This record gives sequence, structure tokens and C-alpha cells, in this order.
Amino acid sequence: MEPQQSPLYAKYMSRLHWQIDHVDGVQIFYKRFPLLGTLVKIHRPEKLPSLKKLIPFLESHRVRRLVVEPAASISQSSFTRWYEGLPSGVRLNRSPFLPTKTIRIDLTQPTEDIFGSFIESKRRAVRRAAKLGVTVEESQDIDALIRVKNASSGLFGFITTTGIRELWNIFSPRHAAILLAYPTSVSRITYHVSRKPIGGVLLLFWDSIAYYWIAGAAKEGKKYFAPTLLAHEAMKLAKKRKARQFDFVGVWDERIPKENLSWKGFTKFKEGFGGETLYYPLAGRL
Repeated sequence: MEPQQSPLYAKYMSRLHWQIDHVDGVQIFYKRFPLLGTLVKIHRPEKLPSLKKLIPFLESHRVRRLVVEPAASISQSSFTRWYEGLPSGVRLNRSPFLPTKTIRIDLTQPTEDIFGSFIESKRRAVRRAAKLGVTVEESQDIDALIRVKNASSGLFGFITTTGIRELWNIFSPRHAAILLAYPTSVSRITYHVSRKPIGGVLLLFWDSIAYYWIAGAAKEGKKYFAPTLLAHEAMKLAKKRKARQFDFVGVWDERIPKENLSWKGFTKFKEGFGGETLYYPLAGRL
């Protein structure tokens, strides 16, 4: 089960003023919008709810738009057959809300083998960051992470962290962790670690998988290779916390080449750590 089908995620969505219900054992979220009608989101179900049970629910709430993004265990052909049975008055959203492709790393390997699967430039970047004095610490400071992420995302960076504080408060400490990277300043007189982070990562843990939920780095952090060191340390922490897989939570999907073009940069970054690609079924495409 992925986090979106968990009870904790339902609590999080409730905080964001979504209604929660279950149809045929599948968790769904719904909200009514003025003029647009009711939107229903079904994220990462491991089975598709029976249309015989779902359609009466959609009709009772006058649903016009439906977002369904199944788990990767559901085949594309099964998903296509399922949504072709929806009533004509319900519009299935064709543009994805969630990533349709990701990369997962096997954490059951020895730590040295995981590191060895990185491309050479990533291994070199980890060593370089350490040599430059970058340190990574586990933290409870969600506000510090939000500041780093907002700054790294430009003018409208705050959009990328909407709801993150609520998510952290619900999932932590058992199912979430924050890692922050700090620079070390050295002079002839002093040696100290700055308390202003130059990078950070929020991890979620669910069902033996660690999710690289959000990450960001300041310009100084990128200069000092903090993002690479953070990813490496995140994998080590995930392994320590008994996660069996590390999920990078989304990369650019060549099946829908016009979607999320801005993801190509961080996709190249994530691909450098090795792992295997995982595809999710697409709405309206074979």
C-alpha cells in the first residue's frame, strides 16, 4: 500500500478540507467546488473499486470529474477496461495529478553495493561534499525545510510546500523524517557549523518503502553537492529504519512527453543513483 491509501493520509486530506469515504474497500477523497461540481480523487489503489458500487456514489454526489491514478500493480489494460465502463456524464481526468513514473532502489543490498550502483559522478559528488565540510543531520524543524524548499523553487516556491507542515505533523515521528544539510565554515581562528541549512529532504515511510517526498537546496547547497549527499544519507537512514525500497517519487515520463517538461533536470539527477524504473497506468492511453 502506498501512503495515499493510508489512514494517516486520509487524516491529512481531511485537514485540507477534503471529504473521505471508502467504496469497495478503496479510499477516496472528494470535494465540491463552486460552478465545477464535485471532484473525486482515487489515488494509488491496489485494486479498482467495483463500478457497480462506485457509480451510485458518483451519482449521489453529482460528480462531474474523476481522478483515478492506480498503483503500479494494476495493468494498463485492466485500467482501460475499467474506466471505459464509467457513465458518460463523468469526465475522467486525463492529465495526471501524481507522477506516472518513478525510480526505486533496493535497500536490502549492503550499503556499499547501493553506493556502488551510483554513477561515478554521483559517488564523486558525495565524497566532494564531505570534503567541503557539508554535514547532514536528522531534524524536527519542518519550518527550516519549508524555507529551503521555497527558496529553491523560485518566486512561487510556496506552492510546492502547501500542506507540508500538516503532512509532517500527522506522519511524524514514526512515518516521516527530515534531513538538513549544513555548511562548515573554517578560518584560522574558528571552526563552526552554520545553523542555516543549505539543503533538505522530507522522507515518508509506509509499508517498508521510504519516499523521497520533497527536497530542495539553496545555491550554496548545489555548489557544495548537498543534494547528492542528502539523497545518499536519506537512503542510509531509510535502510536503518528497515525500509526495503527507496522511492524517488516521480521522474519525467517519456510516454507523455509533453507533460512535466520541467522535470527533466531532476530526472537526470535521480537516474544517477541507479535503481529500477516503475510505471503507473495512464488514463486514456494504452
